[in-house]
Amino acid sequence: MTTHLTEHEITERVALLPAFPSVVNDILSTLDDDNATLGALTVLVARDPLITARILSIANAAALAGRNPRELRDMQVALSMIGLSRVREIVLGISLAEFSRESRMSNYFWEHSVAVGVAAQELARRAHFPVDYALVGGLLHDIGQLWMARFYPLEFQMVRMAVAAGEEILAAERRYFGLDHCDVGRVLGTFWNLPASVVAAIEHHHDAHPPADKVVSATHVAEAIANALDLSRQDEARVTVLSESACALLGLDWSEDMNYLFGKIEARTRYLCQIFA
Repeated sequence: MTTHLTEHEITERVALLPAFPSVVNDILSTLDDDNATLGALTVLVARDPLITARILSIANAAALAGRNPRELRDMQVALSMIGLSRVREIVLGISLAEFSRESRMSNYFWEHSVAVGVAAQELARRAHFPVDYALVGGLLHDIGQLWMARFYPLEFQMVRMAVAAGEEILAAERRYFGLDHCDVGRVLGTFWNLPASVVAAIEHHHDAHPPADKVVSATHVAEAIANALDLSRQDEARVTVLSESACALLGLDWSEDMNYLFGKIEARTRYLCQIFA
């Protein structure tokens, strides 16, 4: 069965999805604010009991491993111990993991999203640009698939079967939906008022010649790395395109020894999948 999606239908049905976590935009809005403090992040964390419990658990694990083990109950102290950048990572990851879970997506979808987010984050560190934008771009790059699977499960499954049989994913999606998941993701990202660079990463992560934007490039290359390392352990995980211009923008030279980078991405992916679970 073939359908022909429109942007109107996509945005109209967004209300039927679980509420997109507002904390994502709240945190991203603090990245360019020189006055952003740990206190402001404490207020954001306190809104969600699940995130609060997870932050305290991680901080207590660190405290108990130290020289003066004690149970932490104060959120400000816990956040100080973990550090601003790591707290952002945990809050963003847990928020989006809950959104994915409430949207009834498979573990594979989330594990792949985490793998791409982590890889994009590590590439951002190498290229010296904000890692949080890269993390969100990676975590949300396939958000269009979530929408497709939720509202058109039969067609989505037909696409999966076509991809398993060797068809290119965007071509299969256009055949069954009239649009691909990058198009759907762009509409969703725009509707949710995500930063322009994150929306561009969602829209262009499959492009052979993506826009000259570091978040876009990091997301594109990160997906290739995640598939090459088979971090979500799926038969259809394969590298179909790797943009030379994206690699150049990130300063990547594949003749260098990348084993340390790949090992770090793999280890952090497995660790964060446990934290975000």
